[in-house]
Order: sequence, then structure tokens, then C-alpha cells
Amino acid sequence: MKALVYTAPWRVELQDLPEPPVRANECRVRVRAAGVCGSDLDGFLGRSKKRVPPLVLGHEFSGEIVETGREISDLQVGDAVAVYPLLACGQCVYCRSERHQICANRKVYGLDFHGALAEFVSAPRHCLFRLPAGMSFLEGALVEPLANAIHVMANFPAMEGKTGLIYGAGPIGLFVFLVAKHLGARRLAVVDLNPHRLAVLKSLGADLVIDASQQNPVEGVLQWAEGGVDFSVDAVGRSICRQNALACTAPGGKMVWIGLSEDLCEIDGRAIVTRELEIKGSYAYGLQDFSRSIAMIAQRILPLDSFIYETTLEQGQAVFEELASGQSPLVKAVFRI
Repeated sequence: MKALVYTAPWRVELQDLPEPPVRANECRVRVRAAGVCGSDLDGFLGRSKKRVPPLVLGHEFSGEIVETGREISDLQVGDAVAVYPLLACGQCVYCRSERHQICANRKVYGLDFHGALAEFVSAPRHCLFRLPAGMSFLEGALVEPLANAIHVMANFPAMEGKTGLIYGAGPIGLFVFLVAKHLGARRLAVVDLNPHRLAVLKSLGADLVIDASQQNPVEGVLQWAEGGVDFSVDAVGRSICRQNALACTAPGGKMVWIGLSEDLCEIDGRAIVTRELEIKGSYAYGLQDFSRSIAMIAQRILPLDSFIYETTLEQGQAVFEELASGQSPLVKAVFRI
């Protein structure tokens, strides 16, 4: 099969690989669309410790079932599916409470083994979600990143009328913005360093966009929000981003961190205590978040066409280099396979 293989930092190559075997409880999926995640880009840049070359990257994908294992009875060849890309043990306390994403023994496509930037992938039955009639494969590839945003926003149960800050205008930050807006956030600010991405967020209805290379983001947000935002989301993960998001959050407010660019950071502990701030981590999504994501996309309530860039595996090296530039106008790249 044709696959885009990460072979060394800053290098992906189109190669022929054997098709994956199909176990009794699995289906072979002909991948039709696969998105590029920021973590895939970290792998390409050599920053991801667990993404060891040679490796097929990719965990945001959909496709068509072309073979079913002997234990599969409720899916058929030809069914269109989105694939939940986390394989958990299914037995631990986290799996039993439907928090598979924090199972200590979880494995992830494109991280622990070959992923979705290839023609075929085998997946166990519990990871296969049938796509509704009329949903395209491209939309199916967006289920995974949107599920991240849905999981983030579940931490803010009362969104109606709130003011928020999203740090990072990449794909996850953009999806968080869309979900927050859909849930009734009154005003939303976005901070980034990429003017092209900020322009996209502005066109989608962001009330304030700040290029942190041109303006002090803390001063700008605090002036705009009159003392601070009700909630903030860091979708970058750098220490300065977390510090600034905290500084912009009003007393009694809540922050959620989903960005993973840096492991360690300094934060103002006194501000957390004296302003009674909450900080919560958010990693990936559960099976219910994944299902909710499919339902939301099927409702056609999100303007997905406005920021998707479609490409092919043959253009893989050029696309990864473009995204790695940090100033690319591309927001969400999706490979048609």
C-alpha cells in the first residue's frame, strides 16, 4: 500500500508498505481522508519523543470498510466510518468509567504504531463509528479534532453569556472557538502569532484577535474584557501562553490547558490562590465526545469549508514544510487518499 512515512526530522517520504493484517475483532479500512494534527507536525520536526522514525503519522481519519474480521457482525464492507484512534486496555478504572483517553496503557495511531497517512488501516470494532448518510469522508476526518474541542468545552457547563479567551489559532483553537460560540459564549478573543490564521478567526466571528508579535496580549485582552475573561483555553502549550492566559482570566474564572508544546512552565501561584482560579488539563476525548462530534458535524452548524485545505500524499513533504513555517495561511490540512 502507499503510505507517507516519517523517516527523519523534517522528512516524510512516500513509500510502499505491506497492508496491515485484520484480526478477528477488526476491520480493514480504506482510508479516504486524514488530517494533520499539531502533534503530527511536532513529530515531523523531531520534537515528539514517542514518534520514532520510520513511522506513518496521522490519527484524524475516516474511510470505507473493505474487509471485516470473523467476529464482526454489525458492520459491512462499504460502510463509511470515522476511527477513534486511541486503543485502551478496556479493563482499568479509567476505561470502566469511559475515560479511555487517560488509560495508562493506551496506544495511539501515528504515535505508538503506524497511523492514517496510508491507504489502509486496521481498527478494532469499538473504534469504528459509522458515518451518517450524507457525511463526506473529509467531514469524517474532522470528527477527531472537533472531539478535542467538545471535550475541552465540557469543562465549562454554563457558557451562555460568558466572555472567553482562546490562546492559539491553530486547528484545535479554531474548533474550541467554534464550539464555544455554538454553546452561547457572548464574546471571544483569540491570540496567536500567525496573522493569516487570525484573519480566519476574525472572519468566523471572533470579537477580538491579537497578534502577540505586534501587541501585548495581556494588556489588549484586559482592556477589552474590563478586568478579565470568564474562561480561557490554552491551545498552544508554551509557558508564556499559559502565563498570559492566566493573567487574562478574571477572579473566579477557569482555565483549560490542551496545548502540549512545552512540558514545564512557571505560573503565578499567588494569583491562582488569591483570585480563586481553576486550572484543568484536557487530553484528547472520550467515546461519547467522539459520538457528539459526529452528530454536530452532521447538523451542518459549523462553517467547516472556510478553513480546510485538501491535498494528496504526493504533496506530503511540501505540506509539512509549509505548516512548519509558522506563518502559513493554511489552517487545517486534510489529505485525500
